[in-house]
Amino acid sequence: MKRFVLLLCFAASWSVVSAQQDSVASKQKWKWLGKLHPDSLVNRSLTLLPTPMLSSSPESGLRMGLILQYFLNTEGNKGSNKTRDSYSYLQATYSTMGQFEIENHTQLYTPGEKFFIRNQMSYTINKERVWGFGNSTVPKDDFQRVKYTWLNLQSSVTRQLSNKFFVGLNFNVSKIYDVSIQIKDSNLLSSQPGSSGSFVLGLGPTVLWDRRDHALNPRKGWYTELAITRYLPTLGSEFSYTEFLADLRKYYPLRDSSVLAFQGYSVFTSGQVPWREQSRMGNGTIMRGYFSGRFRDNQYAAVQAEYRKPVHKWVVLALFTSIGQVQDKFSDFAWNNTRLAGGAGLRILVNKKKRIYGRIDFAVSSDRTNGLYLKVGDAF
Repeated sequence: MKRFVLLLCFAASWSVVSAQQDSVASKQKWKWLGKLHPDSLVNRSLTLLPTPMLSSSPESGLRMGLILQYFLNTEGNKGSNKTRDSYSYLQATYSTMGQFEIENHTQLYTPGEKFFIRNQMSYTINKERVWGFGNSTVPKDDFQRVKYTWLNLQSSVTRQLSNKFFVGLNFNVSKIYDVSIQIKDSNLLSSQPGSSGSFVLGLGPTVLWDRRDHALNPRKGWYTELAITRYLPTLGSEFSYTEFLADLRKYYPLRDSSVLAFQGYSVFTSGQVPWREQSRMGNGTIMRGYFSGRFRDNQYAAVQAEYRKPVHKWVVLALFTSIGQVQDKFSDFAWNNTRLAGGAGLRILVNKKKRIYGRIDFAVSSDRTNGLYLKVGDAF
């Protein structure tokens, strides 16, 4: 969305200036201004691009800032199909809800995709809402406000063994400090592990089978990730627990250039998990329509489907739905605790060569909540 806003601004300035051209210098100026035309912008070869940023979600409200994006292919100008594009971005944002964040995210394929490296680092001054834990939470207006500072590093390094099958290690370190709680009548947080702060450090194996044709805008193929992360005091972690993650995705290309996509996602934990590290239902990628953390617990599972249909050379219509639930124990999962969410949105082409889309989604839930999301790239 942020790139789409920039595109509109460039298009508008192109129209205004071109109307003022004199006939003598028109050829030279039109050649330069033509680069700012929408048809040219979406086909530009991007490498390094600093832009203003604008995004939205129920958890942050309107988020504004600056983002520096870098796109590359590690094979350089050779450009073979053996190596997919890599990207990295650094952003600094401030939200209308008083949240500040500096974040770096990198996804790198080395030449020939011998290695696949992912890295996410962030510094966040966060304000979030807590309704309780499990499925029996307080009414939506009786939440407790919590403010804290969060330092986080998530990394994984995997090596391709054969046919897009990667094996490697994942690493996670998370520190929560400067916790302040707005006390209400309820005592939602004080009895939870890590209520006054926490430090966790975990390490474990990960298996990744990535047969998608594109990381930001997949149209065919599939993706499977399985990871186990062990948090141990011997590693320096203040809490001892194990996390099991599974992320399964499948993309079906249809005859009319549409795509039908499915995802199953789960995080299961055992041990003493700090409240901030517990799985939470709802975000801009899955169970859209739920405020992130409206329901949270030690176990979480969700599935979703999305239909994407081009309606213009720059615009794709998306319809999506998802179901999911949280539980304290794996054995507690039951259909009567399942929650439903769904909605519709638009994908607006920002750059054709890199297949980058701005995303606008509106979603509602079976608990009568809703969310508006402005993001870059498909939800999954």
